[in-house]
Amino acid sequence: MGSAVHPQRRALEWARSVLALRGVVFLDTETTGVGRFDEVIEIAVLDVSGRVLLQSLVQPTRPVHPEAARVHGLTDAILAHAPSWPVVYRELLAVLRSFPLVITYNADFDRRLIAQTCARQGLPPPQPDWHCAMRRFAEYAGPPPLDSWRRYHRLAEALERLGLSHPGHHRATADAEACRELVHAMARGLPLRF
Repeated sequence: MGSAVHPQRRALEWARSVLALRGVVFLDTETTGVGRFDEVIEIAVLDVSGRVLLQSLVQPTRPVHPEAARVHGLTDAILAHAPSWPVVYRELLAVLRSFPLVITYNADFDRRLIAQTCARQGLPPPQPDWHCAMRRFAEYAGPPPLDSWRRYHRLAEALERLGLSHPGHHRATADAEACRELVHAMARGLPLRF
């Protein structure tokens, strides 16, 4: 009977293995909200080295919820002249043809919101190989502090636990870069600070 691999070791090995592959990108979105009718209003895709492959605002078909705007700062006025989702979608598909493995922090959310946005426009959602850095970090670090009701760390908290800081405010490019830095730190086996 073989021994189980420790979750932290499994997460470290995952990070090292995905970073060694070709065709890996880090993706993040900002959205009109978090509900089932909300949609993507900003998307960013970075390669393993941090080079921005896609960064675009997206004009939504529905208003941005005030709560969401307070988080990312994107308003209907800012998005009024942004390209539509079908335009950005074509750019996204072009990137994903060369980079079919997508790492994001909370992959279930980004995948769902991209699918919802596609559905609103009658487009098939992209089908990359999705990997969730949030779930892998939970293996690496264990659950958030006991006083938290959450199962997973917020991205800024995950970075802080590794002694890193978030590279910018809560926007798609900054969050994709933060996710990239987190996975690289896990691959290096950076120790947890607390």
